[in-house]
Amino acid sequence: MALIVCHSPKGGTGNTFLAAHMALGLAEAGADVTVLSMAAHDTLPFHFALPPSTTLSALHAPSEDAVVVSGIDLRHAQNAPNDPDFIPMLKDLGYFQTGRERTLILDVPSCERNLARRLVNHACAHLCALDTAPETLALLPQMFDEAGKGGLSRTSFVINRLDDTRRLARHNAAFVRELMGPRLIGRIRLDESVPESIAMLQTLARYAPSSAALADVRRLVDIVLPALDTDISIWSGAKSSSYAA
Repeated sequence: MALIVCHSPKGGTGNTFLAAHMALGLAEAGADVTVLSMAAHDTLPFHFALPPSTTLSALHAPSEDAVVVSGIDLRHAQNAPNDPDFIPMLKDLGYFQTGRERTLILDVPSCERNLARRLVNHACAHLCALDTAPETLALLPQMFDEAGKGGLSRTSFVINRLDDTRRLARHNAAFVRELMGPRLIGRIRLDESVPESIAMLQTLARYAPSSAALADVRRLVDIVLPALDTDISIWSGAKSSSYAA
């Protein structure tokens, strides 16, 4: 049983996309995956080709009430940040251990920094999505300070929506790579197929199987998967990064 926290201190970096597609990739690799969204306005179902009217059940709801797509159990816990029993409940369910047999991916909104910090202390991995916008880079020192040494030891960074046809994006990505070192485990290229698949109510894999973003996420899954079975952080245990300049 493993806990993966997907949280970025800055909104709009594609955190939910990362959580959803990590779940799909891990499920394809044989993991038993549950994804729990905590956003008030939940967009998680869109990445699984579900209509906007879809309502996801709570984590503790009966299995017969669950929404399951591609073997992935989709759940929603909007009140988790204000629930003092939320983290103890995860512990009771066994999600503070290693092992890919059961994996819980938490999609934590950017505004819930305190909850994310507490959850990271118990997680086997924390995936932080970034973009190359100047305002994101300006927030990096604050992100490091808030995470602290303990949080950073479990944090791996991913550059999302990278448009490497733009000079500023390339330069900023190079800066992030130099700053993060092995903590930067990969990048996901900007790909119009992502919003197009949502608009068409199709999964990205079905709508655009040759999608560049999809290929990038699958490489990230290959890096994350071994970390579910050990106490070694993703970035320190990875042989090589999926990031390509």
